[in-house]
Amino acid sequence: MESEKVFKKVFKGVDSLYISYRGLLREGVKEYLEEKKRLAQSDDETDRAMSRMVINFHLFEVKDRGTKGYSFILVDNWYRIQISGSERKALPTIYVQISSELLTGHGPEDAMIRLRKVVKKLLVKIEDETVSRADLFVDFTTNEKLEDIKSISWITRAKKLAVYRYCDAFTGLVIGQGGEISARIYDKTSEIGESHKYYLKEIWEKRGWDTVQKVWRLEFQLRRVCLKEMSINTFSNLMEKVNSLWVYCSKDWLRLAVKDDTVNRTRWMTNPMWKKVQGVRINDGKLVGVLREVDKSRVPSDKTIFQNGMGYLTSFAAKEGFKNVNNETVASFLDIGKKYLEGLTNGKEEDYLKMKINNKKKKYNKE
Repeated sequence: MESEKVFKKVFKGVDSLYISYRGLLREGVKEYLEEKKRLAQSDDETDRAMSRMVINFHLFEVKDRGTKGYSFILVDNWYRIQISGSERKALPTIYVQISSELLTGHGPEDAMIRLRKVVKKLLVKIEDETVSRADLFVDFTTNEKLEDIKSISWITRAKKLAVYRYCDAFTGLVIGQGGEISARIYDKTSEIGESHKYYLKEIWEKRGWDTVQKVWRLEFQLRRVCLKEMSINTFSNLMEKVNSLWVYCSKDWLRLAVKDDTVNRTRWMTNPMWKKVQGVRINDGKLVGVLREVDKSRVPSDKTIFQNGMGYLTSFAAKEGFKNVNNETVASFLDIGKKYLEGLTNGKEEDYLKMKINNKKKKYNKE
């Protein structure tokens, strides 16, 4: 269809969600976190491996450092939870970033239900739940040559527009960077090579992507001040108004126009592709995910493990004169490696390896 050449939507939703909570920490939580943080800061790797905290079936890593205003940070593949150790009311007690993978797989409603169960284990009572930031997006293909669009054709309330290139190839642009509203339009197919979110390709294919054409992402980032001005405080407010937000961002705040001889740019006609963008509805029913299971752990991919592992094995094979990597090579690698560790650890190589494994488990949120 001709319209699909102009614009074909292959995915949409909420890519980032930041939620803050006010309330009183449960008795003993602060002291427990302080102990785990102390272990995370230890020079002893055995101690560091114990800097983990189980909350409602989540095995969180407790970080050795906090951040501005927040003394404690808990992380797994679903949530990054910042917790204030102070009773001052200047900042929320808890500030959470929900991972984009969880939002993609389970949808924002389910991600929030599960998050509240975790937060209730930390707070005596949730006094306030506020949306601090939300990123709305659509992934699409188009025959429009985005790299040829002149900056003057972007009609926007923002004062900043930056174009990005990599090796002279156009990769996207950012509008309003650092503001309460900002937009990014970028080549998502290329970005996946860095983010490793390969599951998106499977999602796109199921929605008609031909696996060849570039997939672009348009993403609007809305911060707290903007959300408050639009009377969006709670998560329920966000879900009720998410389509209105998209309309505002794509019509009033940013628009792609067709340049003509009219002096007043606001009177230029809207680009046909952008009209399709404006017609996107983020929530056209219940905003659910793609029903994809999302692991709570942060284990590295097989690609990372085996490419790196084979790199070390082939280096060893070349050094020792082996012509291939086979059982003999691996056995020799383990034998020589064991002897090396014996000298390094004064004969305590087994304890050393167990310690290393436990630290990896902490890092990867594994039992």
